Amino acid sequence: MSQDSFGARGQLDVGDASYEIFRLGDLDGADRLPYSLKVLAENLLRTEDGVNITAEHIRTLADWDAEAEP
Repeated sequence: MSQDSFGARGQLDVGDASYEIFRLGDLDGADRLPYSLKVLAENLLRTEDGVNITAEHIRTLADWDAEAEP
């Protein structure tokens, strides 16, 4: 099971089924990311394990600056 450093894990109940979801709204800065980076951020939230994907990786993506020099 993944870690939940940002409190983004939730549950969506649809009829008799229950689904684990990760809410981007709980990640500061995610609201200003382009759609493609939101997809990546959601993937990082789902796969955060503290070793291969850490909270720092997720924060770095959320702090993305469109004006930054490559």
